[in-house]
Amino acid sequence: MLGTLVVSWFAEYGRNLVWRNTHDPYRIWIAEIVMQQTRIEQGTAYFYRFVERFPNLQSLAKASLDEVLKYWEGLGYYSRARNLHTTAKQLMEDYGGTFPKHHTELIKLKGIGPYTARAIGSFAFKNETGVLDGNVLRVMSRVLNNFLPINQQKSRKVFQQIIDTWVKGVDSRAFNQGMMDLGATICTPTKPACMICPLETHCEARKEDTLHLLPHKGKKLKRKTRYFNFYLVSNSSDEIAIRQRPVSGLWGGLWEIPNEEVEMKIWDQKQNLQGGTFSFKMKHVFTHFDMMINTFVLTAVEAHHWEGVQFISKDKIPIFAFSKAVLNIFDNAWQNMD
Repeated sequence: MLGTLVVSWFAEYGRNLVWRNTHDPYRIWIAEIVMQQTRIEQGTAYFYRFVERFPNLQSLAKASLDEVLKYWEGLGYYSRARNLHTTAKQLMEDYGGTFPKHHTELIKLKGIGPYTARAIGSFAFKNETGVLDGNVLRVMSRVLNNFLPINQQKSRKVFQQIIDTWVKGVDSRAFNQGMMDLGATICTPTKPACMICPLETHCEARKEDTLHLLPHKGKKLKRKTRYFNFYLVSNSSDEIAIRQRPVSGLWGGLWEIPNEEVEMKIWDQKQNLQGGTFSFKMKHVFTHFDMMINTFVLTAVEAHHWEGVQFISKDKIPIFAFSKAVLNIFDNAWQNMD
């Protein structure tokens, strides 16, 4: 019953998103990973840019990691870009350049978790499975008047079992996209448009007047703050020092300027062992911690010798893939020098 209502509603009111007009698992895969990073309005441009340069598995697999990271620049979570590259090569080498057709096989690929596997399985191959994202969980928790915390894995397993029953016997592609659109456009976090919702008469939270309490989330861990000194080192030719980070870990494989993590009291006092002049401070936000940055300007003569450093002219910056934090440092530094 619920599945049929959602499919019928989607046929008339569903959003016309660019990646919905294809059953190509490659483009669906790229779209899903990109849209996990940012809002649709911003992500669409990144999606087009990425698939224009890497239109298929072969082109992505053959590309260098540096180039893939460059085309991912600005999206964050660079491990996902590395996983895209690794998985493309794996699919070419081990699967003959084709995607497995079921989510239970897709999930075995690097970087493809339960959500992405089910999304590709449903949207590309019509697997009869539900797809859970934040919008869908909000709709479900309200329809069911369910107060299980949606940010806990054990709760998601319960919701997954339920939605897998809702999708039985209907077009899973239309159903899942419809559920996402209901959450994005009708069953919104505040002021849901219940009067035009196809599930209104089935919504237990509306009957119990608990819409404003759902979805329920458990307590989050307290965010951590880490403190770093970043160094803009220039030589006599006004070139700046950069280096490449290890492939694993934070900002893996990206380029950066020399930096080091320091204690809070040292950061607060704008101290460093490298010399130079303090320029500005800034904050960069990650999912699990805040990075507080002090930026110092110094010459190559003053600077400590860092391994793996090379000097490039400022006009070469667009060639390399940098994190958003380092790009913001560059922007601030050049403005301060104007």
